[in-house]
Amino acid sequence: MHSKHRILFTASALTIALASFAPIVLAQEETPEDDNRRLGTVTVTAQRVEQNIQQVPISVTAIGGADLAARQIDGFDQLQYVAPGVTFNSGVNARQSATTIRGVGTGLFNIGIEGSVAIAVDGVIMGREGAGIFDFADVERVEVLRGPQGTLFGKNASAGVISIVTKKPTEELTAEMNLGYGSYDEVNAYGAISGPLADGITARLSAYSNTRDGYIKNVNPNAPQKRVNERNEQGVRAKVNFALSDSSDLLLSGDYVTRDQAAGALTYRQASAGGAGTGLLGYGVPAIRNQSAALGIVPGPDNLSIGSESPFTSKMDAWGLAAEYSRSFGEFEFVSLTSYREWDSVDNNDSDLTPLPILEINSGDLSQAQFSQEFRIVSPRDRAFTYTLGAYYFTQEIDQNNIQAGTAGLNLLGALPPGARVGTRLESEFSETNYAVFGQGEYAVTEKLSLIGGLRILNSEVEGSQEKFISDGAVAPFAGQAVSNGVQSAGDDDTALVWRLGAQYFVDDNTNLFTTVTRGYKSAGVVQGLTINPVSGNTLPTVEAEIPTQFEAGIRRTSQDGRLVTNFTGFFGQIEDFQAQTLVPGPSGTSIFNVSNAGKAETYGFESEITALPTENLTLSAAIAYTRATFDEFTGAPCYQLQTAAQGCTGTPRSQDLSGKRLPNSPEWVINALARYDFDLTAQNKAFVQLGAQYRSDTMSGLANDPNTVIDAYTLLDMQVGVTFWDDRATFTVFGRNLTDENFAEAIVAMPFDTGGYAQFVTLEAQRTWGAKLALRY
Repeated sequence: MHSKHRILFTASALTIALASFAPIVLAQEETPEDDNRRLGTVTVTAQRVEQNIQQVPISVTAIGGADLAARQIDGFDQLQYVAPGVTFNSGVNARQSATTIRGVGTGLFNIGIEGSVAIAVDGVIMGREGAGIFDFADVERVEVLRGPQGTLFGKNASAGVISIVTKKPTEELTAEMNLGYGSYDEVNAYGAISGPLADGITARLSAYSNTRDGYIKNVNPNAPQKRVNERNEQGVRAKVNFALSDSSDLLLSGDYVTRDQAAGALTYRQASAGGAGTGLLGYGVPAIRNQSAALGIVPGPDNLSIGSESPFTSKMDAWGLAAEYSRSFGEFEFVSLTSYREWDSVDNNDSDLTPLPILEINSGDLSQAQFSQEFRIVSPRDRAFTYTLGAYYFTQEIDQNNIQAGTAGLNLLGALPPGARVGTRLESEFSETNYAVFGQGEYAVTEKLSLIGGLRILNSEVEGSQEKFISDGAVAPFAGQAVSNGVQSAGDDDTALVWRLGAQYFVDDNTNLFTTVTRGYKSAGVVQGLTINPVSGNTLPTVEAEIPTQFEAGIRRTSQDGRLVTNFTGFFGQIEDFQAQTLVPGPSGTSIFNVSNAGKAETYGFESEITALPTENLTLSAAIAYTRATFDEFTGAPCYQLQTAAQGCTGTPRSQDLSGKRLPNSPEWVINALARYDFDLTAQNKAFVQLGAQYRSDTMSGLANDPNTVIDAYTLLDMQVGVTFWDDRATFTVFGRNLTDENFAEAIVAMPFDTGGYAQFVTLEAQRTWGAKLALRY
């Protein structure tokens, strides 16, 4: 038996027989009122209609807003610590952020390439992942849908969807307020009020502010900022619902988020060994190492110090408007969802991390605007044949300006006069139009067996252009870059089919089995950037559409007494023309970002879940996600820095064969566990103690499989202790995160301007932190 099949078979047998592990399913929306404690029903909209999660033939994890708050998960980047199978790389700015699901994802340091994971907020797909990566506030639940979801959910969701559902207006007056304080002077404030405004009109208004000092020290005595990688974000959201009639509603919503923080700093992890081909631009000059040593910076995994002379900035503003109109036509439901959004991002980071003006300016200024319209018709759900039909339209435009300027270290090599600078300015544009018709139906062959079929016919048109100039005050382009001879451009226009076939069998009212095969799609892209040159004339390089095909089989089981839920899903997928982004050695010893099709990629594994109520006071949940993600075929792949012929880097131009090697950011094993004990502290006050843990096995940080970019396995522990009072209208909680002070890096990359050296991105979660929070509700 093939090894992957043995793994899946063994995992299936162990899970079903022992029911020993499972992803966290905690979004308990309805609680029975009988004396016997039972797990509540979890309602999700993974198939664009409200369903019990146990009856959805998709691998989906739903985490309720209350459960996110209980674990102190208030940011998108923290979601990976409670949702198995998800890995997030925040990068040095939001433009570079990337999420992977089941080992599949694409970094986004390129405006012409979209991610494999779609981000949806209240059903609206974000045109770029960074436009949806903000702090969690006023969230009803977060749904993580694994695998291709393009049949029903938005566009180009080839690896999965992260759907954020925010709270709606309530019929009765309610109010909430949270105030928290923690390590690094972290202050979290949130408030919301909801209720009726007039007969048939309800509204909800919420606002939040999250601030924290930086945890990276800048030891340069002339540094403009003494601490970086701080947090400073505020947002507001408003919703108004009009009950137009007994059969129709109109929900209007608007939101605004702003972020202004000193963030995006890497730290020096490993200095180059010295010698020919290493150091500054590969000339053997250890400029970065010497400058760092002079400031007392010791490169290493524990290093949290830098010596930069330029400021770090990360500013973002995002806002959006949406109108959701729903109307019943007899037993049919019609839904129209209209949305307009804008996202602006401005950032700068000093990536050489020293007082030298090697890269004085390293900035990006992005503006994105999108419009989307979706229509859906949902049939009655109590028929043998049920279906959802719809039409979708999406368009977006992105403008981005980048500047890289400084000495590039050329003055230290005698190649640049004192006081002179080199620099390149990029002006780039990208536009996309996507429209589709779609549908999915379920036919009950018998009372127990249903067949599933879905189809989406889409057209995707993308166009990108750019022009590069010598930046103001510079005498030449930045090292390894060239100015353009006119406008460089490229585009693609493609029509594609996305489909899904499957079957679901209900063994009884508490157990069902399902199997599906899904064909997904992610549109072609235009490769753009400061280091990207035309393939011929002024024609920019492009990447072909990414086509995933995935097989799933699963079981959903709820015990007769409602105190135990066990789920299991096994999967196998192949991705044709996988779009891979990498940081590779460039000319003159620099490093450049590039995107190419990587032939085939393959991913297989399982997600297993359990939630149990062993006693009237104790709740246990656990999860295992096993993912084996590799390049099935990737010849001509980029080499990593200083890779030798003996290590597989050969030919002209130099390349390697990554066939059979691991995909980046795809740990094989992720294990989550949570134990919560609720008890009566007094006759009037209740209390709880909660302990959570997550284990992540080692993973490769870079696509090129550089052995120096392996992130070691680590385990995180968190704990919360809380008490409720004032007739259950207030809760005070103290908490600790990363209790064992486990150090780890979120990303490891080649150190700019020190060939053979490495830098790392260390998150706050790699520090032990403490805090307390007061929550009030009415």
